Amino acid sequence: MKRRRSNLSRNLWALVWVLVIALQLWDHFRGKTTAPRPETDGRFVTLANARFVEDANNDGDSFMIVHDGEEQVLRLYFVDCPEKRQYKLVEGRLKDQAGYFGGLSIPQTLSVGQEAKVFTETRLREQRFTVQTRWERVYDSERVYAMVLFEDGEDLAAKLVKAGLCRIHTKGTMMPDGQREFDFEARLRALEKEAKAAQRGAWGKPKRGPAKPKT
Repeated sequence: MKRRRSNLSRNLWALVWVLVIALQLWDHFRGKTTAPRPETDGRFVTLANARFVEDANNDGDSFMIVHDGEEQVLRLYFVDCPEKRQYKLVEGRLKDQAGYFGGLSIPQTLSVGQEAKVFTETRLREQRFTVQTRWERVYDSERVYAMVLFEDGEDLAAKLVKAGLCRIHTKGTMMPDGQREFDFEARLRALEKEAKAAQRGAWGKPKRGPAKPKT
């Protein structure tokens, strides 16, 4: 009888965890209506009249736009901003992001994620921009990879790196103007080096010291 109760208890806990994960996924992706993607040959297309859309799920590297009356969620090539909130599915990613910047605490990393969100939203809201995409789908969602170019000639990914608000980590691509992926990433690495030297963004936050030995 005790073994049967024990098995039942384990099964109930497993069901609870499944429900928790399902609710987290639903919360993360709810409300994201996406535009049907046209058939393409893999070349970049330009969305010149895209507008930023306020959405609770927007963050530093993923955000909603509207183009030709249809909503679409974009994901930037080349960069990964820290998470803006903590939940079970992103705990490992948060630790990796914290380590990338030299050993931030999880609260510090989440704070950088919030700063990146505000940085991106402010620029998309206040400045004109052009989206270039190949309609390449992000593996885990309906999002599509894209480059976002401002009138000053600089890409949003580069602006985030320069501000110290992201790591150079995710899928890259050959650029719309024909520039090689390796060359653009090398430029981002140079900008990151400058941001680190200037202690901008995450690079300027105090780092945790080495753990004291137990006595």
